Amino acid sequence: MRPLALALATSLAAASAAAQPTPAPPVPLTLPRAYAEYSQPDITPGLCKVVNPNLAQCTIPAMTAGRYLVETSGTSTATADGAVQQLTIQINNTSCQTATNKNPWPVNKPRTFKFACVVTVLTDRPLTVGVLYADSKANKDPKGPTITLRRLPWEGVLGAQPVVPQQ
Repeated sequence: MRPLALALATSLAAASAAAQPTPAPPVPLTLPRAYAEYSQPDITPGLCKVVNPNLAQCTIPAMTAGRYLVETSGTSTATADGAVQQLTIQINNTSCQTATNKNPWPVNKPRTFKFACVVTVLTDRPLTVGVLYADSKANKDPKGPTITLRRLPWEGVLGAQPVVPQQ
């Protein structure tokens, strides 16, 4: 009877191990070989500037491929009830959705509103990434909005889109 119990326990263990999901392969941290002529450089503060209280920009160099986190902020001081802040991230002619902050804040108090966007770029020429900052019933900080770009690991996926199957 012992050999039968041992055989049963062994087959149950094997079945349990087979039922375990296989781990996903590690996320590649570098660009694929197809992009060998490109790099994913750091976007340093020297590549960014504040143009005016409404606009700050960074330049992504030519021959860049990869993912970046674009982080922005704008600061204003409310001058009346109902003040609103708005940030739009623009990459050349492509916009990363506009964010609006309508949450009330006290008059004569500054508030910083933040917004971020992940972009995947593949470019042979320099790209301008800008943040447009607008407000209403408030005064903008004269230093202008902030913008930074931070490299992200390459995930190996160029796109994903939901599709509803035909019934």
